[in-house]
Amino acid sequence: MSKKVSVSTLRTQIKRILNEVEYGQTEYVVEKFGEPTAAIISMEDYLLLQEAKQRYTLSNETGNAFVKKLDMIRETLQASGYQVRSKEEIDAQIRAERDSWE
Repeated sequence: MSKKVSVSTLRTQIKRILNEVEYGQTEYVVEKFGEPTAAIISMEDYLLLQEAKQRYTLSNETGNAFVKKLDMIRETLQASGYQVRSKEEIDAQIRAERDSWE
C-alpha cells in the first residue's frame, strides 16, 4: 500500500512513518510543494530494486557488447568486399514484416 506524505509531516512523524514502512509493508511517496520528490520503501523492497537494477545493467552491458561484436563483424565483411545492409535498413525491413503480420 502506498501513502503520500509532505516533507513537513515527514519531519514531525518520521519515527511513526519508518515503523509503518518497516513493519506494515507501507510505502510512502514524499511530496515537496505537492510534487513527488522521493519514496520511502522497506529495506526488503530496496534490496529487490537494487537486484533488479543490477540484472538490468548486466543485461544491458551484454546487449551492448553483442551490438559491438555485430558491428565488428559487419565492418570485417564490408572490408572483405561483401554487401552489408545498414542497421537502419534491417530495422526498416523488420518493421515492414511485422506490419504485414497485423
